[in-house]
Amino acid sequence: MQPDLNSLKNKLQANRDFIDRIAAGIPGFRGYLEKAENYDADRMIRQFAADKILTVKKSLAILSGDLSREADLNALQDIDSIGNVLEGVYKKVQFAEYGPSGDFSKLKISDEDQNRLLEFDWRLIGEFDEVVKLVSEMQNARGEALKSALKSVKTAILKFEKTFDERKYVIMEVI
Repeated sequence: MQPDLNSLKNKLQANRDFIDRIAAGIPGFRGYLEKAENYDADRMIRQFAADKILTVKKSLAILSGDLSREADLNALQDIDSIGNVLEGVYKKVQFAEYGPSGDFSKLKISDEDQNRLLEFDWRLIGEFDEVVKLVSEMQNARGEALKSALKSVKTAILKFEKTFDERKYVIMEVI
């Protein structure tokens, strides 16, 4: 699903309060507000991704509880390991940098480059959807099927993390 970045920016602009609308008429202040809106859009996309990660963590916790009640303890260590990896990925996504985020930064990023970074973040969400799908499919798996599914989930999470780590290169390209 490709984001409509202009729609996201328009929604943010529509939500400005009255004082912001008046301030937008001040020369030079409009650019400041637009830059802040781009940061807000990026933050919203990353928060959406972070929420998906938390959803997967909760699903794994439910699975872990089910396995404990069934006395099927073989996969619990793998689930715990995946939970630890997810926690690290969650923190990376939630606290990722946008790039030169200072409002008065000497580095100027064009709208095209800002959109490139937002699109990269949106593609990451699509990539994490594969993890969500795998976790959903393995909820009723047990035994060797569960072990195999957990391995696939961990591989998909590590792939997502690697792609997310490449985000810094996209930031370096746009500044």
